[in-house]
Amino acid sequence: MNRFTIALLAALLLCCAACGSETEDSVNLSAARDSYSKGFYLEAETGYERYLQLNPQGEFRKEAWERLLEISLNIKGDLERSVALLDAMALELGDDKAEAWRVLYRLGDIYDQMGKRQKSIEAFEKCLILAIDMPAETVKTQLRMARVYRSLGNYDLVMDTLQNCSRNAENDAARAQCLYELAQSCSLINNWNMVKKSIEELLTLNGVDPETRAMATFLLAEAYEDEHRYAEAVSLLKSILDTYPNPMVVEARLKALAAIKPQ
Repeated sequence: MNRFTIALLAALLLCCAACGSETEDSVNLSAARDSYSKGFYLEAETGYERYLQLNPQGEFRKEAWERLLEISLNIKGDLERSVALLDAMALELGDDKAEAWRVLYRLGDIYDQMGKRQKSIEAFEKCLILAIDMPAETVKTQLRMARVYRSLGNYDLVMDTLQNCSRNAENDAARAQCLYELAQSCSLINNWNMVKKSIEELLTLNGVDPETRAMATFLLAEAYEDEHRYAEAVSLLKSILDTYPNPMVVEARLKALAAIKPQ
């Protein structure tokens, strides 16, 4: 079943919801569920598709969509079909803002995997509209958008998006995520002034987990090294030897700095 067929089917189901003569009870999902649990995914797929066709107001439609998506994405690895399924889900579930956001976020992620970055951005832009009153979802969307912009090499939009992300964050932990992502992105283009500014702000926040704080400190040490402030860089690196995820990386930087200027 191609993308056009699935999207058309979803539209017809929506339009004809009131005229369906069969109810969900007339179509037994147990066979599809049983096939799925046993790994007979083609049979399960057929069963879930039939359920959607015959039950426009069925109680278990969300389950059926989710199982079809899981089979398409995780079993078959069929990204095109997964996009079609998500398009159809967005049509049906659009009245629920939180659910629509979740569907469109997954759609943006899959478009990114496919290398269709502009379509990915379009999906995430729709997510932002849906997430106006949902701070956590807004931050998550902006973090993801920034990574797509980074893949496109558009660092002006990366910085704008992540600065907005920091402003939209509802707590220090979320703000720290935005600031760290901003600093990391700026380090890739050697914008060490912005790295330093972002990390110094991050380190003033409360409620930041030790790992994020350690990784941020490592980036700040790199910024200081760029300014030839070797003693300060060494001090920062020594302070995270016990908290950085990979202490060997810190030790390697300390050795490199020792070679530049004995400590």
